Amino acid sequence: MTIDQYWGISTGDTAKAGWHVQEHYAHFLWFQYLRFSPSYLLARKARTIGLSKQEKKSLPKDFDRVLKTYDLLGDVHNTVFRYWWERNGYEVFGVPYEKPVAQVISVIEDGKRTKKQYQEDFGRFLDDESKRKSMGNSLVLSIPLDGNQTQSLNQIKRYLLQYKHLQQPNPKEIKPKLNLQGQRFNANALIKGFGLLMFKAAFPDMENWRLGVSAKLSDSYSPALNHRAKRQTKDAIEAGDRILMGEITYRSLQKYQLISENAARGRFPCSDALDIAPFDWPTLNIQYQKTVKWEDKELARVQKKANNPK
Repeated sequence: MTIDQYWGISTGDTAKAGWHVQEHYAHFLWFQYLRFSPSYLLARKARTIGLSKQEKKSLPKDFDRVLKTYDLLGDVHNTVFRYWWERNGYEVFGVPYEKPVAQVISVIEDGKRTKKQYQEDFGRFLDDESKRKSMGNSLVLSIPLDGNQTQSLNQIKRYLLQYKHLQQPNPKEIKPKLNLQGQRFNANALIKGFGLLMFKAAFPDMENWRLGVSAKLSDSYSPALNHRAKRQTKDAIEAGDRILMGEITYRSLQKYQLISENAARGRFPCSDALDIAPFDWPTLNIQYQKTVKWEDKELARVQKKANNPK
């Protein structure tokens, strides 16, 4: 296993027996947005050391829903996506799944077993099937072991064709505990939005237009402006560009704050209006920087282990 696989967003090499999940890069972005949700950070504190009286006064009206999401997804700070996915991903975003296979129910031995024993074999089979996700109908066949194998296989094929009409096109569905919202995702916009939250947390007093340029929010205005430029503009064009960039940033901040807070309610990506906890940017940044330091130490540990496997 390479070092990159510990930090990569692909989950293809972390399959968990008995679970099936529709993998998507948006799961990684969900994980990242939770790191900048003040409600989710409060839920973490509530589940670990408890909340202060002042913090309890600022809780959103639907904080119980945030707690339920935290109980499902857990801590997103002192971990990396891969660890989090292995611990929480499959059982939250996946469903119990077993690929249907042909199997032996019982073996009829001439005169050696009783009718009751065969009934018990079939009963156990039905009990086991009832515990699994419904995967469609099955045929129960009797195949002579001392007969002609080619002839038996041909008979099985004929039976499968004869009863093909019993295949269930839409077997009973078991839904995951949490689902991604919608079918189409703008990965570029979500990545830029996360960058905007990160810059806002690191520089809470920075002017909006400078934040927008730093996060490269606009393909038109971001390249035309220098976020390190002096406060005084060179001309009217630059002044106008700053105003427009500031307006874009203001709207974007509102949108991506809502996305992070909806993520804490088990909805992603979603920018629906809701009652949110106050965004204490310095506190969010302190926690994020602690996480970055933890990741650096963990990377060093994994790198050392990889270089010295013994």
